[in-house]
Amino acid sequence: MINHIYGLAVRVLLKNSNGKILILKRSTDSKTNPGKWELPGGKVNPDESFDHALIREVYEESNLKIELNHVVGACEQNLHIIRAVHIIMSGKIVEGKLSLSPEHEGYAWVFIETLPDYELADWLEDYVNQRNIFNKKSNIEDNENIENTLTPWIKSIKNTVDKMSGKKI
Repeated sequence: MINHIYGLAVRVLLKNSNGKILILKRSTDSKTNPGKWELPGGKVNPDESFDHALIREVYEESNLKIELNHVVGACEQNLHIIRAVHIIMSGKIVEGKLSLSPEHEGYAWVFIETLPDYELADWLEDYVNQRNIFNKKSNIEDNENIENTLTPWIKSIKNTVDKMSGKKI
């Protein structure tokens, strides 16, 4: 018997030239995590790949066009009936000027070690706590070290994504 329905969400770690990452503050009238901070991204529609969903969601939320690099993590969010799995990727901004949709009411560029200073969405707080991410800030886009910091199942996701995009493993 299945107790939960699983949904897929995608998120991105975007770094600026100062080494800070972008976080967005959810609207206070949001159904989940109102007024809390999260990484850009959102739900994957049934008819789209998760990379296209992430590019679409980031553009809808922030008016930024991005390019994706690597899978850097995953976490789970337990909602009333749905259990959302968040795939987190690293990426970079390729075009656009930051402008928020009504879904968010604020943004900040922060050093990853200052995330505890913000009231984070439950899934992001869990991810940060489980990964001890504060000691791994340099690994966000470091291709050589990423293999050393990912758990085996995240490596499997990364290999799958690499195969899908035609990269040699």
